[in-house]
Amino acid sequence: MSATPAPDQPYQRPVDPAGLVGRWVRVDDRNPASVGVLDHARRAAGSTGWEWELRTSEGVVSGHGPLAARPLTDPADLRSARRRMRAELADLAEFGVPGDPALVRAADDLDLLELEAAARP
Repeated sequence: MSATPAPDQPYQRPVDPAGLVGRWVRVDDRNPASVGVLDHARRAAGSTGWEWELRTSEGVVSGHGPLAARPLTDPADLRSARRRMRAELADLAEFGVPGDPALVRAADDLDLLELEAAARP
């Protein structure tokens, strides 16, 4: 075995952002960037852009045009997203109606975030 560490390989953005649907991503098309679960991304009819929808803790963000999305890998982004999702989950549990679909969705999104964070190198 070699004692020299392998060099970090920069993330190669997929050619097709549709491959990131259902994952936690950071979309850099806005200022500030949006972080959430990419619900859908499809080519806009008759153009080179995309129609996309991102589910964030603040609500749904949608857009069209170029889609600069990448998986959520930055530790600061992960901490911030985790903190926001835990706060949303606590609010829904305390003030929401039992059996509210938003509570289930928030819990699922937090589980997905934890799973993706644990799986990252």
